[in-house]
This record gives sequence, structure tokens and C-alpha cells, in this order.
Amino acid sequence: MMPRSLPLPAVPSVPDALAPRVAAEVLTATEARLAQQLCRLAGDDSPEVLLGAALALRGPRFGHVCVELDAVAGQLCDAPPTEDWLPKLAASPAVRPGGPGSTPLVLDARRLYLDRYWRYEHDLATALAGRAAVRDPHVDLDALRGWLDGVFGPPTGPDRQRLAAALAVLRRLTVIAGGPGTGKTYTVVRVLAVLHAAHPQLRAVLAAPTGKAAARLQESLREGLAALVLPDAQREVLARTPALTLHRLLGVQRGSSTRFRHDADHPLAEDVVIVDEASMVSLPLMAKLVAAVREDARLILLGDRDQLASVEAGAAFGDLCGPDGSRPVLRLSAPARAELETATGIAVDDRAERAGRPGIWDAVVRLDRFRRYDDQSDVAAAAAAIQQAAQDPEVALQRLRGRPDGALRRYDPERDPGARARLRAEVVEAYVVAVRLALVGADALEVLAALGEVRVLCALRRGPDGAQAWNAGIAAGIAAVEPGFRPEQPWCVGRPVLVTENDYAVRLSNGDVGVVLADAEDRDRRVVAFPTVDGGVRLLSPARLPACETTFAMTIHKSQGSQFAHAAVVLPTRPSPVLTRELVYTAITRASQRASLYATDPILRATLARPVQRASGLQPRLWGPATSESAR
Repeated sequence: MMPRSLPLPAVPSVPDALAPRVAAEVLTATEARLAQQLCRLAGDDSPEVLLGAALALRGPRFGHVCVELDAVAGQLCDAPPTEDWLPKLAASPAVRPGGPGSTPLVLDARRLYLDRYWRYEHDLATALAGRAAVRDPHVDLDALRGWLDGVFGPPTGPDRQRLAAALAVLRRLTVIAGGPGTGKTYTVVRVLAVLHAAHPQLRAVLAAPTGKAAARLQESLREGLAALVLPDAQREVLARTPALTLHRLLGVQRGSSTRFRHDADHPLAEDVVIVDEASMVSLPLMAKLVAAVREDARLILLGDRDQLASVEAGAAFGDLCGPDGSRPVLRLSAPARAELETATGIAVDDRAERAGRPGIWDAVVRLDRFRRYDDQSDVAAAAAAIQQAAQDPEVALQRLRGRPDGALRRYDPERDPGARARLRAEVVEAYVVAVRLALVGADALEVLAALGEVRVLCALRRGPDGAQAWNAGIAAGIAAVEPGFRPEQPWCVGRPVLVTENDYAVRLSNGDVGVVLADAEDRDRRVVAFPTVDGGVRLLSPARLPACETTFAMTIHKSQGSQFAHAAVVLPTRPSPVLTRELVYTAITRASQRASLYATDPILRATLARPVQRASGLQPRLWGPATSESAR
């Protein structure tokens, strides 16, 4: 006799007005029910207000800060026209116009926000604009020119790195934007040297969203200092500049990843706060960071606006850099231009746009030359072409086809059925070197360096073209060549591991990479080696680690903040919503020497045509309407 099935538990109902959108998977049931609760508490659950609240709750799931009503009205066929929707929202007790208040929703310039996101955006824009307008009154321009000559050499012509360094000394906010290898950290090393020369007691700190990015920043600082002619005492002080994750810098509270010890009422003690990989910082975290920096301290943000934005809501760094799709030009007001020319001893680039008034643009320098690569580098050419893909997609596609003997090589499974096997064999060959070093007991840093020579970067986590499948295939390929590698054992020697959650008790962060080794004193015992920000290594028992996974291959999102000599980029052979121009740009620019690209022409063409689009009001708040005249 078959057992009688038990009844399924009842699913709480969703509002009738939102049920069709839940059924169509535009909204989740949770978003619909939360919207109903918010609107009822505020005294208005009319269909128009209910829809606005639900979409505002949905937005952060896709990285949006707000609901752009005009865009939504065009995308949802059954959404009310904006001109009908706006007055009903404006008249609702659940909605207030931008300004003080306690309603759950805010309507500001045809954008609808959840209250907390409006506050983050408003407060951040106000703080950034205020910082950009403040010039340090204690800096003498003639003295600054001498200091700059000391670290850059005599001026020989337009030099955006020198301009960026001058800005960082003169202002309370400096934004230095540019792709990998354009000289952001090169510039910052010289900024620190100049600031320390002017203020010997200066307290500075380096920070980044992830532990590995913080470690790379400090390593770049040490390498940069080695190339400068400085007094030994000054070099030693600057080399000791600490590098922390943003969460550790702000003092994350136990039991919460969003509450911090430092804020506007308890600001950071440092005089200079330098943040790398700022494109990875979400709007809420950026707002909290800026609030925690003292008003008289300098904040220097480094990043690449063409990279992927933060996983969480917002694209704060990209918004800060200016209008979408803008060329890497300078935009300067007349006072800022005159000040920089006096301080640097060079004429500002003739291509610089002339702003009619001072503004945030006076604090932004976009570096436009890939110095890490030589002038003929296929990787640099591909990165530059992707940046311009909106204007010239076919040129970008042609660049990404690569050359068989070039620094960028293409593996096209549509034209070559053996492309996957050939790429995997090439990657396995490189990884075998690292695994054999681990098996013979080589130094941990040597093994980690060998592992960093190559990495497979996948657009997806799952599926035949995903990181999980590539990890399994690479592990099997290594085991076939090197019998000492035993991937069926979870902690086999030579296995690279990627930490996937923060654990402040053991000082590991999401994104940290280590490698499994045999203990030097007991070869049967396993330890996992992680690099430290001071160039050393930490050995931890596997039992102490937070959640982690094998990382011969990793997702492109997880690769942000990393560099590999050889980046093997794998795109799926079928369309996917995650494929964007920023994704492929981020992947290609993880390569310091060469890149391999596994992709078909149709997928690449579609990917280059799809930029990341995030609803936000931060860029128009900071940059406003047209603010410049073309340079004459």
C-alpha cells in the first residue's frame, strides 16, 4: 500500500497586484510581501505605490541603487506610464521628495529609492563634493614643484601621473582611475614620499576590499620605494605603511559585516587613507568609508572604472569618474588648471576639457597609458579596444581574435573542436610545475609564486564551461601526469584553495588564496600556506579554515584584485546574462604577460555589445548636466 503523501505547507500569499510579476519571476515572493508590509505601515498600498516599493526592494539584488522610473516604464509592458506614475507616488504618505524624513521610499529626480539607499547616495555625494572643493592651505606650490621633481625627475611634457600626484598633495580627495599597468600605484608611492617629506609625522594607511588586493598594494609600495632615491630612514618609515582590508580598517563589529567601529563620530586616526581596487566597493561601504575619514585627512581612491562593479548595490567609483562612456580625458576648471600648471611645471594636456566652474572633476585624473605592457602588447591593445567597444565593436572583436604567436591567443571551439583540450593541456602543464614543487617540499612562497603563474578564469561557476568543471578537469589532468597528486583526497598536497567567506578570528578574507603543503616536521600532516601582506607566509591547519574551494580555476568575479602571468579566460558557448563588456575586460586585464581566450565570435560580439547598467543617481549628483566646453 502506497503511503499517503503529506500536504505541502501553505505558502504565504502575495499581494494580488504583484502576483503576476511574482509568477513571471520578475519579483520574488519575499520582495512582494515586504513591499506590502512597508506600504501598509506607511498607510498606502495602492497598486502603483506597491509596485514601486517592490521594484525598489528588488533593485539591490541586481546591483541597482534605485528605480529609474522612465526605464522601468519602457521595460515592463504593464507598468504605468511615468507621467501617470509620478504624481501617485509623489502624493503617497509612503513616499517623500529628496530631503529629511522617515518614509520608507524617496522620490528624487524621477528615481525611486528605498530610504537607506537614498541616504547613502545623498550623504556620499555631499561628502565627496565637499572634499573635492577643499585645497590644503598649508601646501606651497613652489615647494611642491620641487618635491615632484625629486621623485619624478624634471618635467619633460604632459604627464598625468605627475598631475595626479600634485592633486593628491593639494586636495582632500583624489581619484586616480586607470587600467592595470597605467601607473596608479607608481603614482601613489611618489605621493607618499612627497607627503612624508612635507609632514614627517604623517600617518598613512593602505586599504583594499580584499586581503589579496591589500597584499598586492603593499607589495607594489615596497617595489616602488626600492626604485626611488630616498633617505634610508624615510624609506623604512614608508615601507611600514600598513595594508588592511576595508572591513578591518573600519573596525567591523563582531557578529555583523555592515556595522563598524569607525564612522563620522569616531573617525579614523590616519592623515592619509589610500584605497585600491575602489571599483569593487559598493555604495553603502563607500559611504561608510568616506564618513569615517577625518575632514582634514586626505582620501585617495585608486581603481579602474572599466572593470566589473561591486557585487553589491551601486557602482560608486564609476559614477565618481564621470559620465558613462566618457573618454579618459581631464576636465578641469580654470583655477584648478592654473594651480596644477604652477605646481607641476608643465602645461596641462591640450586634450583637457575646460569646466565652467570648480567641481568634482577637478579631483579626478584618468590615466590612459598601459605602462605594464610594451607598446606592441596584444593584451594592452585588446584592453584598450574593449574600452572603446561601444564606439567600435568590430575593432574590439578583431583584437580579441588574437594571434597564434602573440601575447593574446584565441581558442575558438566553434572553429576548432579540439580547442578545449588544447587549452586544458597547456594549463595543466603549467600547474604541474607548482604541484611538483609542493610535493618535494619547496618553500611555501616559491609554491605560491608558481601557482600565480597561471589561472583559469571562467565567466560561470557551473556548467561545462564553469569553474567547477574546469577545476575537476585540471585536477584529473595533473594526476595523470603526476601520480603523487591525489585529488580524491580533500587536502592533497599541491591543491590551491580559495577562501569563500570572511573569518576575522584567523585573519582570512573572502578571496584569499593558499596552497596545501605537507608539514615540514611531520610529512603526514597537512598545512595550508597563505601569503601575508609583509611578504611572509602563514601556515594554518585545514581544520581552522573557513569555507574554501579548489582554485585551479575561479570565476572572473573572484579574480578581481589579482594578477597572473597567464590568464586563461573561458566564456560559455551559449548566451548568458552575466556576459558583459566589463566582465571580459576584467578577465583580460588580470594577465600581466599573456592571455588565452576561449570563446566563439557570436558570444564575444554579444558580450562586447552589453555593458553593465546600474540604476544610480550618484553620477548626476556629482557631475550634473553638461559642465564643460570642448578644449579649444
